[in-house]
Amino acid sequence: MGVNYIFNQPAVGGIIVGARLGIAEHIEDNNAKVFGFSLDAEDLESIDAVSQQSQDLYQLIGDCGDKYRR
Repeated sequence: MGVNYIFNQPAVGGIIVGARLGIAEHIEDNNAKVFGFSLDAEDLESIDAVSQQSQDLYQLIGDCGDKYRR
């Protein structure tokens, strides 16, 4: 559910999902699970409620990639 949610955010262009190397069926399985369903309004509200309780990592640790863009 989380990957589907993240992928549907406006600023997200792609996601890297780990799959065990050498085991090709995991790749197909991941794709089927991520794109094989849609999140409804209740799902989105539940995810947003949990997200509101988390810390803002950008504010906490800063922009980790900033040094590479200079």
